[in-house]
Amino acid sequence: MKRLIAQISARIACIVPLLFGVLPPAAAADELVLGIFPFLSTRQMVDQFGPLKEHLSRAVGQPVTLRSAPDYKRFIERTAAGEYDVIIDAPHLARLAQKRDGYRPLAQSGYQVEFMVVARKDSPVQTLADLRGRAVAVGARLSLTHMLLGKELLKSGLVLDRDVVYLDTATFSNVLHAVLHGDAAVGALTALVWNGASPEIRGELREILRQKDLGPGLIVLAHPRLGATVQRKLQTALYAFKDTEEGQAYFQKTKQIDFRPVSEADMRVMDPYTELLVRP
Repeated sequence: MKRLIAQISARIACIVPLLFGVLPPAAAADELVLGIFPFLSTRQMVDQFGPLKEHLSRAVGQPVTLRSAPDYKRFIERTAAGEYDVIIDAPHLARLAQKRDGYRPLAQSGYQVEFMVVARKDSPVQTLADLRGRAVAVGARLSLTHMLLGKELLKSGLVLDRDVVYLDTATFSNVLHAVLHGDAAVGALTALVWNGASPEIRGELREILRQKDLGPGLIVLAHPRLGATVQRKLQTALYAFKDTEEGQAYFQKTKQIDFRPVSEADMRVMDPYTELLVRP
């Protein structure tokens, strides 16, 4: 019973900071803050990244605390302010953190970005050209998904926010529900979110567009204040995570495949999208 209470208390301690989207006044001196870009709900973040957090904590011999932000804009701001020691980031945000803030890329997921647009099975929408005057659900305006959607709509002569209504669902966890409930004609998301949805939800929807291998799926980076020794420990732990029992469960659930080396060429793929983030 004491062990169960301790486990529950640990989960609550991890969830509460994420719920409010804020950092405590200062992290403990021996604590590493792992920042996760806000693409999932709080509970999903804790459930998904909790095992990785514990794995990294053992590797560096320090407590690791999960943190996020209420939205992409504030996550970008907090990254720039140095509120995270390590970040797991969307690739275009990761490139910004590297170029602007000096973060060092440690690893990338084996999963490559897959962009998807889905509709209800009974929807009359067959292609993006059918979206004129209709609504599309996207998790965040600063997301790579939003950028890819805008690019694809242009091919059909449509402009997002002019010809197609943009519905901001705050997180990608809500995109599929917005489509199922009829709040949007279609939802734009990545395969990571799609794969994490229940079979029941996926069974009510159909793909109208899927594009694969658009660049690194997730990037892990370290703040420059972390010394070379800690960075090497983190990098080694990330590569080895797939060989642990908890890592195998993590990758089976998330479909991220593994963590592997990331090159400067991998990072440069995101430059066109990162430039959109800083464009006046």
